[in-house]
This record gives sequence, C-alpha cells and structure tokens, in this order.
Amino acid sequence: MLTSCATLEPEECKTADWTKLGYADAMDGSSMRLGDYGKDCAKAGVTPDQNAYMTGYNSGAKAFCTYDRGVEVGEKGKYVSDICSKPGLAEDFNRGLAKGKKLNEKQKEISRKEDERSKIEQKLSDIKAGKLQSSAQEVDLMHREKGLVEKEIEALKREKESISL
Repeated sequence: MLTSCATLEPEECKTADWTKLGYADAMDGSSMRLGDYGKDCAKAGVTPDQNAYMTGYNSGAKAFCTYDRGVEVGEKGKYVSDICSKPGLAEDFNRGLAKGKKLNEKQKEISRKEDERSKIEQKLSDIKAGKLQSSAQEVDLMHREKGLVEKEIEALKREKESISL
C-alpha cells in the first residue's frame, strides 16, 4: 500500500505488459509510475505504452478504490497515494477508510490496556515468586485493578465490534 520507487531493468522494459503493470501499480495503492518507468526504459531505448498503462491503471484504480479496501487500509494504518481521490472513486473508499481508521484507533486502545494488564500480571507473578515484596492489601489492590482493566478491555472490544457492524 505504501508508494515506492518504481524500477524496471532494461530487459524488463522490452517485454513489459504495460496494461498489467498499470493494473498492478493501482492495486498496490500507488501513484502512477509511468514517468519512473519512462526513465528506466529510456536506457533500453524503449518507450512505455502510455495508453496500455493507463488502461490498466484506471482499471486497477476502480478495483482498488472500494469501501472494503478503504476499511482494510484504514484498519492497518497504511498510507495510500491520491489514487482514490477522483470523483466516483473517492466516496466509497473514503467512507471505508474513515471506518478503518476508527477500528485502528480502537485496537490501539485495546492493546494499551492489554499491556497495562500484562504489567499487573507480571507484578503479581513476581510477588508470588518472592521476587517482590508487597503487603496483602497491595496485592488485593492489584487484583482489583486488573479486574477493572479487564472490564475496560471488554468494553473497548464491544465498542470496536459495534464499529465493525
């Protein structure tokens, strides 16, 4: 999903299927790379087939810029080029992206709370193993805190599930 530098070897330029290459670039969520390919292929004396590339790229953009792909990209916290900014492509993709970003943020909250619970569990384990000293009152407090954190985790998971619906 991240955009990257496109490179083709001179021999690849001679045999490239420009339609497939354009489609693959779009399905990667990348900006058009035709200019990069032109520079690479000039070394081999090959000019990319712009029409074929654009046909593939536009077809790939339509396949890529969907609601579901927007959710996927947002949930993974990925960056996508402006491929989906065109009218007709942006609306569904951006709605999905917004939902995916909410899911991503909720998962981050869940992960933070799970880390908090793990730290409490580690302390309790260290106390039980005699590695740490603590009063019965402090241990009881840690158990209560762990219980509260577990309730918060469950609430966050329910919130995330409600976003998914």
